[in-house]
Amino acid sequence: MNIKQAAEHLNISVKTLERKIAAGDVSVAYVPGATGKQRTFDAAELDRFKASESEKAAATTYVISKSRSSDAPSSNALQRTGNEQSMAMFVSMLSDALRATETQPNTVADVPLRDKMTLSFKEAAHLSGVPESHLREAYASGSLRGAKIGRGVRVTPDDVRKYIEQRMKAKK
Repeated sequence: MNIKQAAEHLNISVKTLERKIAAGDVSVAYVPGATGKQRTFDAAELDRFKASESEKAAATTYVISKSRSSDAPSSNALQRTGNEQSMAMFVSMLSDALRATETQPNTVADVPLRDKMTLSFKEAAHLSGVPESHLREAYASGSLRGAKIGRGVRVTPDDVRKYIEQRMKAKK
């Protein structure tokens, strides 16, 4: 069978099958074809691969059990399992853990936009009402002062205010 048929047989995408071939997990044979060498796959070999992948998946299913000290799951409370009841328990525990993290405060302080000392173009656009693309163009042309910090450019609220005032004066 060809690669598309093999991928369908395994219920994976062609791209995933190509990764498995590159990793050496799936063997492939090359036979002469109308347009050159063609990849072919043996159905029995694919079945063996599928069975081994199923065994790996069953062997690496984990269940998080709640720790005694709190309702949050502990990192040392992982148990290896392979049955459906434990999988349902895992999903339930995982959703509880995710809900618990949503209620915990962020470690980074959320500062109101008006109180920030520097702004990204997106934040400056939101604060000023000027489209982000205009602010980027103004920075590129030198009309808007800013500084490259890391991968992005940051502007100060005062510089955005000055740029807008200059634009308003130029329109009069």
